[in-house]
Amino acid sequence: MSQDTQTKNKVSEGTPAFDWDAYEANCPTRFRKANPNIKTKNGDKVFSREPYAQAMYDMMEGIEQDTPVLFQVNMGETHTGTIHTVNVEWATIDISHKEMVYVNMSKESEESKSRLIPGESIDVQIVNSRTDKGFILGSVEAGIKAGVLKDILQSIETGGIAYPAKVTGMIPNGGYFVNIQGVDCFMPGSLAGINKLADFESVLNTEMYVVPMSYSQDRGTVIVSHRAYLQAMIPQKVEDLRSNIGVSMTGKVTGSAKYGIFVEFDGCLTGMIHANDLLPDVAIRHKAREVQPGEEIEFKVKEIISDKKITLTQLEVIETVDPWQEIAGKYKSFPVEVVGTIKSLKEYGVFVDIGDGIVGLLHISELPDVIDIDSLERNDSITVQISRIEVETRKVFLKL
Repeated sequence: MSQDTQTKNKVSEGTPAFDWDAYEANCPTRFRKANPNIKTKNGDKVFSREPYAQAMYDMMEGIEQDTPVLFQVNMGETHTGTIHTVNVEWATIDISHKEMVYVNMSKESEESKSRLIPGESIDVQIVNSRTDKGFILGSVEAGIKAGVLKDILQSIETGGIAYPAKVTGMIPNGGYFVNIQGVDCFMPGSLAGINKLADFESVLNTEMYVVPMSYSQDRGTVIVSHRAYLQAMIPQKVEDLRSNIGVSMTGKVTGSAKYGIFVEFDGCLTGMIHANDLLPDVAIRHKAREVQPGEEIEFKVKEIISDKKITLTQLEVIETVDPWQEIAGKYKSFPVEVVGTIKSLKEYGVFVDIGDGIVGLLHISELPDVIDIDSLERNDSITVQISRIEVETRKVFLKL
């Protein structure tokens, strides 16, 4: 008897031979219907009803899916999901993963809890991709914060977006810690106002609008500016101020010089009261250098020359017609010829009075070669052409 025959006999004595023909004849698969929800090719049939059946078939056939059914969830990632259930202790969020993300309600703020409404979409950050109990733990508060930070970083690229914020702390004479919807930012002291603050602690715990300016990748810090927001408000504030010329107002002194006092008012505007326009008692204190930054002072708007140049006074305002507004209405097409008077001569040109105290510049480049500037004298009459008038900057450009 051969060795193979002996082995077969030993197997048959210990374990009955498996009858494949009988198994195939009675296999339940023969009577099962293929899963109609599985998309196949080449006539393939998939009998599995498991939720991952399509993904498994596609993987075996090398078919790439637009949206993978299975993906890894890592700590620190932020996903957008749909709120599934909410109770006192836990909330569950469906992020289209094979498992729900669990949110511990005891670690969420009241603001975050108020956003947890079943069926609503929300951002959640993965705190732990696998806890000891075997589930994924997330934080809605951190997810909201990550979403706000993303918006802030995008606003730095586009510019011009202001966020409501609260000043939560400060570095004396250095800057402020500012919170934007849960995101901590830094505002240098020089960007806390239009002018240098007389009282550095005055803005602590206040709310203000700030504009994100830059992001420090190394420190993970967003730099914001309240000054940029105020500067954007100036043009409209100045326009509104035009109807309040001569009206009594109150502001704060930001500094002083020999010729006058600088005053900040209406949140973002700065003007100057000339020494000659101060009340007698204030003039005495100003001359003695007793007027200090931060001091409140009353005044009236005397004249608006430009957005950056506003003159104030403490004396009675006598309304006068602005010659610049008059000249803008008088000359509407250029060039226009006028007869003026030479007021002064410079190396770079001639200043000519064209009437009503308005002086324009005849640049030396506009003088023909046949005319020597040294041959001209003050108070001489001269015929010039007005080529352009800039009322805002109060400039008149002349040529011959």
